[in-house]
Amino acid sequence: MTRRDTLSCVHEPFGDSYYYGPERLGSRFENDPAERENSGFSNTTYKDIVDRIDTVAKEVRTSFSPLA
Repeated sequence: MTRRDTLSCVHEPFGDSYYYGPERLGSRFENDPAERENSGFSNTTYKDIVDRIDTVAKEVRTSFSPLA
């Protein structure tokens, strides 16, 4: 991914909202509100992620690295 002017890779795009956000589905940090807050993504929703992808996709070609 050396052509950042024309390409963008969205790596595991929904991981932030899945683990840390208010709509989180993952239980990994369920009992650790401090870790969720410190992540910087505690308020990140799935819509935020989709909006970010839409913004990037308008600027450059985008590829995805799926959530493992």
